[in-house]
Amino acid sequence: MQIYKDKWEESYTRYENHIFFPKEEVVKFLNRFIRKKIGPKEFADKLDFSKTVRGLDLGCGIGSNTLLMHEFGIEAYGVDISAKAVETAQDLAKSRGIPESAVHFQVVDGVTLPFADNYFDVLVCDSVLDSMSFEIALQNMREINRITSRFAFFTLISGDDSEHYREFAQEEIVETTHEQGTVQCYYNFSKIRDLVKASAFQIKWCHLIKDISVLDKNVSSRYFVVLEKPRT
Repeated sequence: MQIYKDKWEESYTRYENHIFFPKEEVVKFLNRFIRKKIGPKEFADKLDFSKTVRGLDLGCGIGSNTLLMHEFGIEAYGVDISAKAVETAQDLAKSRGIPESAVHFQVVDGVTLPFADNYFDVLVCDSVLDSMSFEIALQNMREINRITSRFAFFTLISGDDSEHYREFAQEEIVETTHEQGTVQCYYNFSKIRDLVKASAFQIKWCHLIKDISVLDKNVSSRYFVVLEKPRT
C-alpha cells in the first residue's frame, strides 16, 4: 500500500500546491450547511454554535481551508502527510496574525487519523481522496466516518468527460511535472457511491462542474459532494 509521501514532499518543495485561497465551493458549503455569514462578524447558524464546533481539513496542504474554517468560528484542525505543507500552513497562519493555539496543524500517516470517535462536526477534503488509490481512499473514508459526526465535504476529479470514463476504476501515476510520481484516481457517480458505502453518511448534495476551454475545447470536470449523517 503506497502513500507516495516522498513525492508529495517533493511537490510541496517545488511550490506546486501553494494555494492561498479556498475554492468558492468550499465557502459555499460552509455558508449553506454550517453557518451563513450575514455580516462582518455575524452569522446565522445551521449547527449549534452555543458549544464548540470542530472542523478538520483533511489533506490541508498549506492550510487555506483550515484558516477559512477558523474565520467561520470553527475550531479548526488541518492534517497532511507532507511535513513541508504543514510547516507552510503554520507559517501562513502566523503571517495572518492567527495564534498557534487557535488552529491546529499536524502531520499524519495518510491512513489513520489520531482523533477520537466523533471528534469533529465538520470535515473538508478538497482534492485529496482522488490523489490516492481507491483502496486507500476507502480506508480514509472509514476513518472519516469514525471521527466525523455531521457533515463532510469532498471534491473529486471526474473521469466522466474523458477517456477515463471507459475504465471505471482507472488510476494512474502522474507523469507530468506537476505532482509527478503521485497517484491520480478518477471518479464517476457510481464510484462516489461505492466510496460512501464505506460509511454511515448519506449523499446530501452532489454537483458536477465542467470547465470547458473555448480555445481548444478541452474539458475538465470535478465533483463537489456534501455528505451528512442521519440524526439519531
